[in-house]
Amino acid sequence: MQSSKLIFASAFFYLRYLLVLLLPLVIVCNTCRAQDDVRLRTYNSYDEQKLYNADTELHTIWKPVIYTDTLLPVKTGPWFNRKFFQEHLLQVQTPGFNIYGDFIVDEYIGKSSRYNKRIGAKVINTKMPGMDTRGYEISGNIGTKVYFETAFYENQAKFGGYIDSFIRQYKVIPGLDGYKNIGDGTGFDFSSSSAKITYIPNKVLLFDLGYGKNFIGDGYRSLLLSDWSYNYPYFRASFTFNKFQYSVMWSQYISDVNTHENNNLGYFRKWAQTYVLDWKTTKNLSLSVFESVIWPDQTHDSIRQKDISPSLLSPLIFAHGSQSPSGVSNYDMVGFNAKYKIAARTFAYGQYIINELGSSSSWQNRTGLQLGLRSGNIFNLENLNVDIEFNTVRPYTYQGNSSDVNYTNTNQPLAHPLGANFKEGIFVASYSYKSFWFRAEAFIASYGADTGAANYGHNIFLPLSTNSVTDNVSTGQGIPAKIYYGDLRIAYILNAATNLRIEAGFTYRRESSDIFKYTDKIIYIGIRMSFRSLFYDF
Repeated sequence: MQSSKLIFASAFFYLRYLLVLLLPLVIVCNTCRAQDDVRLRTYNSYDEQKLYNADTELHTIWKPVIYTDTLLPVKTGPWFNRKFFQEHLLQVQTPGFNIYGDFIVDEYIGKSSRYNKRIGAKVINTKMPGMDTRGYEISGNIGTKVYFETAFYENQAKFGGYIDSFIRQYKVIPGLDGYKNIGDGTGFDFSSSSAKITYIPNKVLLFDLGYGKNFIGDGYRSLLLSDWSYNYPYFRASFTFNKFQYSVMWSQYISDVNTHENNNLGYFRKWAQTYVLDWKTTKNLSLSVFESVIWPDQTHDSIRQKDISPSLLSPLIFAHGSQSPSGVSNYDMVGFNAKYKIAARTFAYGQYIINELGSSSSWQNRTGLQLGLRSGNIFNLENLNVDIEFNTVRPYTYQGNSSDVNYTNTNQPLAHPLGANFKEGIFVASYSYKSFWFRAEAFIASYGADTGAANYGHNIFLPLSTNSVTDNVSTGQGIPAKIYYGDLRIAYILNAATNLRIEAGFTYRRESSDIFKYTDKIIYIGIRMSFRSLFYDF
């Protein structure tokens, strides 16, 4: 597992190269004048609906989306009151250059209904979940051409029963990286870092280099590429012309975090190419074509030779090789995304993915479907936003011919958190009123659980060659299981600039089948900060 020092070193490593690239851009943008007296920002999970509420014709499929915003208003009054309740700790706003920085403190404590959980011969106490986070966030812009950000968080935490079970099974914190055990083994010590720099030379081109996450789609979930797994190094180039936007991203993922424990050569890694062509066919309709290709980075021999091809450099969708030099077939997935504006601030959307097409009952019919409806300011009530969505993915869909090319990163799915072989209906609503923020989420999912050595298609970390069913394959095959999930959060915002808030929440989750049944009820309260997304809805 990566220690805190190693993760910090990783953050510094990527930040160093970002700064090297930033310096010449500073020189280029040194001519910025008062006409660039604005700031660049990215939408986050707390204000994403504003992207759909706006009357602009932005391409929304690839997130985060960078937009131009007004500067923060200049506040007056005592320094402590301004920094704690009104603005960033570091806030420099000048014509052509802005920078914002904060020390992050995120603390909460709670109570879980599953007090004790047995892991083999050991009993784990999950009665008092909580988190203690310290870190920093820095962001800013140089004129309207350069946006940059970096963040680092150090955490110690205990989690409720179902999250604790996930961590011990997959050896990672959900949405984050590995950990070290603390105390009596009931808690976890883990860190996370991110960095990015985006260069927008004109209205046509965009270049984004970073160590972070990307999301492709218009829904709450994504069957194409989600922000569920941990950060990864990537470079994205985007070309926008009239009604078209073409994006290509090169990224590197970790195949299995367990390979690092007994191998001084480090993790097995894999390379990915991700392509999206988005077309605004009319004022109300957008259609997109997606492709993702994954290659192994190394062979599995004792010296782990490089196993990559020059085709990795191909910037053209559908124009690349089909296997690595050693003969490993690449993982190749094609998808489609659609968004239609039904009314002001109301959109219908959907996704369809194809890993392989076969007859309707064949194991080679590896596909997925998403249908959804999102609406903002519903009932003419400002800041009341709702998203209703249905997702289903057939068995074996994200599995590759080799486990080295499965559609995963750091032991977590790159798309939907439930993997494959499932159906899900989900509802998410949020509302802001003055300094109060409310969020409610609920989903019901059914899936077919794998058992023993049997691969029924739910566990996407298994290689495709281990599939246990070849005929009459259907979604939900295996051990029928269901998940009922509900989450309610209420917050009082102390500082809108940093999202410093007092937050309380309640989570209910029940997972059951004929051979297992788990029920979790978790309540918490705390002083929370930052805009990072830490959701455990799986």
